[in-house]
Amino acid sequence: MIRPPATAASTLIRLQMALLLAAAALASACASRTTEVRFDEQVVHTLRLSYNNAHLLIRGNHAVLIDAGLERDAPALDAAIRGAGVDPAKLRAIIITHGHADHAGGAGWFKRRYKTQIIAGAGDKALLATGHNDKLCPTDSQARGRLAEDQNATYTPLAADKWIAKTVNLADVAGIPGQIIPLAGHTAGSLVVVAGEAAFVGDLFRGEIVGFGPTTHFYMCDLADNRRDIEALLTGAAARARTYFVGHFGPVTRDAVAGWVTSWRQPQ
Repeated sequence: MIRPPATAASTLIRLQMALLLAAAALASACASRTTEVRFDEQVVHTLRLSYNNAHLLIRGNHAVLIDAGLERDAPALDAAIRGAGVDPAKLRAIIITHGHADHAGGAGWFKRRYKTQIIAGAGDKALLATGHNDKLCPTDSQARGRLAEDQNATYTPLAADKWIAKTVNLADVAGIPGQIIPLAGHTAGSLVVVAGEAAFVGDLFRGEIVGFGPTTHFYMCDLADNRRDIEALLTGAAARARTYFVGHFGPVTRDAVAGWVTSWRQPQ
């Protein structure tokens, strides 16, 4: 059979179909995926239910959840925690890295069901009380394409049991050595958690969609300030961290973050 020559329109349609299939495959790969990273005395399970991560940090008999995903995913997150060998009722705390719906949304579900202690940044008190995302500043075309959906995301308002306004010892609230560090930027109350060789940075930056490196988060209103915060964390509070656990994709190695930071200083 002789095929007719391809037209520009047919070529475009095939390209669009290929992109749709690739996006569907990527969405499938990113959903309901659990990864595990072991350190000398602790283990981190990254529980990915949609496009966002929750991290289960376990050391001995103590377990803390860092971020709780979307509110609608809370029952599935409960099951994923159990699948990692932890009874959700025995979590020492849920630490919310910031008050956006895809990180804070599920926390209230656990608080209502298990009376789980909720820890959040003091700067996000009003944000959590409204259950609505603050102003989002897209950094790329993908973010601009989904801005309306993310800007309008909501969750049941909640209040933390402990508000973090200055650096505190993680051991005091979760029985695990480390620090909870306020780092305003992505939101006014953003937090970073450092526990030994693991650093949990929320949306300070994200992992690449394809690959294993770090990249700028989808939404960031002050990019220069964001870069300063990343550099300060790399050489300061998280200087000993070997693995950075991010809110989306990842995790990312320290070497990859250091190389990324170095690239900023190179002439283009």
